[in-house]
Amino acid sequence: MFRRAFTLIELLVVVAIIAILAAIALPNFLEAQARAKVSRSKADMRSVITAIESYRVDHNRYPPAAGVGIYATSTFTNPVHQRLIPLTTPISYMSVVPDDPFPPSRTADGFDFTLPFYDTYDYVDAENLWAKSGITSGGMWRLMSSGPDRVMAYGGVMPGDVSNPMGVDYDPTNGTLSAGDVVRVGATAPTLTGAPDDLSNPTRPAILRTPFYREQYL
Repeated sequence: MFRRAFTLIELLVVVAIIAILAAIALPNFLEAQARAKVSRSKADMRSVITAIESYRVDHNRYPPAAGVGIYATSTFTNPVHQRLIPLTTPISYMSVVPDDPFPPSRTADGFDFTLPFYDTYDYVDAENLWAKSGITSGGMWRLMSSGPDRVMAYGGVMPGDVSNPMGVDYDPTNGTLSAGDVVRVGATAPTLTGAPDDLSNPTRPAILRTPFYREQYL
């Protein structure tokens, strides 16, 4: 008795069906993965923000992004986790500085390069910097993840500098295709030369997030 084997056409049909199912399932899997990472980044940020505000209560200032002790610089200390070291030592406001699930691969102006110093969420403060809240989107501090597009847009920058050309806030409605950053800012802070919402102020934020969201660089 002969056992009937699959014909070439039948095998091709099966392969085609599998390929179609995979093409349907893969985007859904990738989007679910992106949503999970966004949820994780938001949860991490809540923990970091709680630690930042606790540090403020004890020290009457926010952790300096210019670093402290051996990590101190005149601008920003890198890698970024060094800016948040005051939250873990000598007083443990949080047990460990979390990794950003979306390490950036390039900047918003299209300059492609590896950013190894962005090993956690980008943190800058307005108290000890030349631009004050012009570089923190109008807040006392800014905490940011580059988001699923992994484009480092800095959450909004100074007028005249590069702002995110694809929009600033991450929009979950587009899943893995969404551009933009996951951004949180502190309370409203003054800029170096005037009010952050004054369009004649040369150091105003390009993106104002406090007390309301406003793109000012256009």
